[in-house]
Amino acid sequence: MLESCSSGKNRMWMLVNYLVWIGLFLQVHTDHPSCFLKGQHADCHSKGHYWVPVLPPIITHLYLEMNYISEINSVFPVSLKILILSNNYLASPDPMTFQSLHFLSLSENRFHCDCTLDFFLKWLNMTNVTFLSPVQDYRCEFPSAVNGLPLLEYSMIIEPCEEDDEKTVHAFKGILFALSATLITSVTFCGIIYAHLRGQIFIIYKKIAGRVLEGSKRTPPENDLKFDAFVCFSNNNYRWVEAALLKQLDNQFSEENLLRCCFEARDFLPGEDHLSNIRDAIWGSRKTLCIVSKEFLKDGWCLEAFTLAQSRMLEELTNILIMVVVGKVAHYQLMKCNAVRAFVQRREYLTWPDDPQDLEWFYDQLITQILKDTKLKNFKVDKLEPAEPEHQPGAVEEILLENVRAIAK
Repeated sequence: MLESCSSGKNRMWMLVNYLVWIGLFLQVHTDHPSCFLKGQHADCHSKGHYWVPVLPPIITHLYLEMNYISEINSVFPVSLKILILSNNYLASPDPMTFQSLHFLSLSENRFHCDCTLDFFLKWLNMTNVTFLSPVQDYRCEFPSAVNGLPLLEYSMIIEPCEEDDEKTVHAFKGILFALSATLITSVTFCGIIYAHLRGQIFIIYKKIAGRVLEGSKRTPPENDLKFDAFVCFSNNNYRWVEAALLKQLDNQFSEENLLRCCFEARDFLPGEDHLSNIRDAIWGSRKTLCIVSKEFLKDGWCLEAFTLAQSRMLEELTNILIMVVVGKVAHYQLMKCNAVRAFVQRREYLTWPDDPQDLEWFYDQLITQILKDTKLKNFKVDKLEPAEPEHQPGAVEEILLENVRAIAK
């Protein structure tokens, strides 16, 4: 009994399907709510539609003109090829709903021309869909400022929405952040590399500059002076000065060195008055290089040499005095010394570097100052006072500034 019922139902469904296919084949007219269907054509014009009606998925032709449709509320079936939407109220249609079409008509719609229409206008200029009415006749309805303006002309003057501006600004901020982060990381990384390798970097730079920019190796200018530099230092610092400076500067220690240096242990004449030796060394050298240490500030002869060099500097108005501070000498200790105070207050001086990486730079700066002649401009000093070391030497060695000036003349 059950088998006979099921077989009867199957026969009924087969009959219904058969009648449907016959109807489609014979183009039988059927009624759809508010639309007239004929095969794969749907005629919905002038039916008072406010929305696109739901239609069978096999529709290929759809006529929706003369309605009140202002927004397309559904996606058209893939089978749809021809769509007539003229004489409606479309303001900003979404071109994505027209992807499957071959032919389209959108004439006599009330387009709202603002930034939201930008996507549709771009699609209008690039699409391969064939328009059944001239695109040149599509015009703006709203706002009143552009009423009647052709859409193709409006597409040339349209301005992006504020939202697009915000997206652009947001994207720009992202790019700026990425660039800033990259720059900060690069600067930090380069700073770390420079801090650890600045000595080698400077050596490489000097080699390149020497070969490419400066040409041949620099040499001291020719003059009638016997020495390039008189190196004045305390005898207690002799070993350090010899290792750190003389072997790097004096050409008698190495042929690669540029300078002819004068210092007490080698170049002072035995039996000659010590002050005369100092005076001859200062006036017979291009520059006087004073190595100021704690021992220097306690040595009366060193301070007298410093004062005498200042006298020559003021007399010739040439920067012939170079001061290098070595060791842990505080600034107040320099200011306590009358002979050094005026120079420290008005002139620049070098400091021995704590980091060995800075030695090449220091030597380069020192040699440059020795070889370079610089005139003093508007250099005013207070009245020079007698040199007084922290621990006064004996009365025999004490020399007043007036005597130094007399000898200098």
